[in-house]
Amino acid sequence: MNFKRIQWIFILAFLLFDIFVGSSLILETRFTVSNGQQNRQSAVLKEMRNDSINYGNLSNKQQTGYYIAGKRSTDGGVLEQESDKLHNQSFRFTSGTLTSEFDKPIKVSADNTVQRINRLLKNKKMVSLGDHYRYNKELSDKNTIVYTQVLEDKPLISNDGQIRFRINSDHEVTGYTQTYLQDVEVLRQRSNTISQRRAITWLYKHNQIPNNSRIRWATLSYSKLLNTTTDDKSVYVPTWIVEIKTKNSGAIQQLQVNAFNSTVMKETPDSVNTNSLNNK
Repeated sequence: MNFKRIQWIFILAFLLFDIFVGSSLILETRFTVSNGQQNRQSAVLKEMRNDSINYGNLSNKQQTGYYIAGKRSTDGGVLEQESDKLHNQSFRFTSGTLTSEFDKPIKVSADNTVQRINRLLKNKKMVSLGDHYRYNKELSDKNTIVYTQVLEDKPLISNDGQIRFRINSDHEVTGYTQTYLQDVEVLRQRSNTISQRRAITWLYKHNQIPNNSRIRWATLSYSKLLNTTTDDKSVYVPTWIVEIKTKNSGAIQQLQVNAFNSTVMKETPDSVNTNSLNNK
């Protein structure tokens, strides 16, 4: 299926999403305020404070983004081809994931881990396509340093484009796993996104944020919206990723809000069968 047909599938699918969003807005009455969107959001934030939900400064600035198509690099793809240049490590490529083990672990410290790995990414003999990734603080911890692929200057929060460096108890980088999104295409022109504040208040209005909890972070990224049967391609959309920690239990959850139409996104993206278009 060519690029135009992918666009048509995408547009038809999202007309349904837009209809759903419009319906939900009409039915929503609990938080209706007559003095405009700013006052409505202020009222919701007050409700959140009353429910013991903590949050930091929430930006009301709109950003921009695109609908993007791409496919995970699998056998014979870009990532496997580039891996032929790797040295000083043993590696295997299975089901779209490159797994590497360094011949000699690389010593790092708490103060220079990211700087050391940043230099490592620039060495094509150690990491393939390293300049396509950027450090992601929110997804990283003391045992795993995560780099996410960058799409149109925003991180891709998806297993389709990540490098996860393993750190052992001796503060050494022992190796990594890597995935890569290839054949990336912009499907439509740049559009405005909702603000960070809008995403948080929308989640609360739809009972997604529990009482006695804390918003740990909220970042605008690209995440997978739907899969198609066209060359195993998927559609990615700007998404507010919001991590919430419940104060009593300590449970942590991540929620996703479509930054174009405010819908709460599913954990498992929908699939669209485009075989009928392929036959036209």
